[in-house]
Amino acid sequence: MAGSKQWISEAISRLLIQEEGKIYSRLETIDVDLDIDGTKAKGYCYCVKLDGNGNPRMEDLVEFVLDKIVDYSLPKKRLDDAREELEKTGSSSSYIKLERQAKKLFTDLSKTGEFGEMLLYILVQEILGLPQLISKMTLKTSGNLHYQGADGIHVKYSDEEETLSLYWGESKMEKSLYSAIKNCFDSLKCFLLDPITDESVRERDLQLISSNLLDNINDPKLEEVIVRYFNLDDDLSNKLNYKGVCFVGFDVDNYPNKPMHKITEQLVEEFKKDVSLWLDKASYRIKSHVDLEKFEIHLFLIPFPSVQAFRDHFLKVLGK
Repeated sequence: MAGSKQWISEAISRLLIQEEGKIYSRLETIDVDLDIDGTKAKGYCYCVKLDGNGNPRMEDLVEFVLDKIVDYSLPKKRLDDAREELEKTGSSSSYIKLERQAKKLFTDLSKTGEFGEMLLYILVQEILGLPQLISKMTLKTSGNLHYQGADGIHVKYSDEEETLSLYWGESKMEKSLYSAIKNCFDSLKCFLLDPITDESVRERDLQLISSNLLDNINDPKLEEVIVRYFNLDDDLSNKLNYKGVCFVGFDVDNYPNKPMHKITEQLVEEFKKDVSLWLDKASYRIKSHVDLEKFEIHLFLIPFPSVQAFRDHFLKVLGK
């Protein structure tokens, strides 16, 4: 049976949008693929790089993230249609229209978490190689509201086992590391641990995904198969696995407050001393939810000079 459904993984791989490591000119690796004690979770730790003058590349990171606003926010069908029109007419007007539409989907709330959600989307695609199944932004009823559900939904298919894995995403950017980690796993556990009922947050999201899937993947044959995994009356639903991807951003004092005070390598060495403490906090919060430690979870941890400063610049560039 192995390999008979290989077309599914190939179709899913075509949903992946990667940019050959451009994220690494903005983020520096501290340590990755780290075991989180007593759990099946893995930790990935990065920091914001310093430029040649010793300044954190804060604004540049925000603008790099926002360059992905159309890919992140809008259904694949609209992107494919715009690409087709560009090839046919040579005009980029459709892409410009898409960018305008995408910006309207974002809230102007000063405490918005949408920057973190976009960064999670990029990290999961660039580093884990997991494509986004559906954009949560397409499920919003208003640009003035946050979507009440998962912060991201990514997907992977196993040819050998014919299993479909859904990676539920949660992102938290807060001043306090402990608070951000706590709130992150308090939210994630609803998608991984809640029983199968029509009232659960996870099942409501699955219904919305099913209803909006075709536009987001623009592949009727793939849609037909994926929806079967979501249908509790179909035996394929017993081969649907739930996993987690998380991003936690938090404030630290390590970044230089004046030019030429540090270089990136010095910053990384300082952060390496704190990694075990960060992972201990994550381990504690995961194990505070019974059985959450049994799930595959990938946790990205990034310390920032100021989470609020990033959020403010995000809104400024968006024109909010």
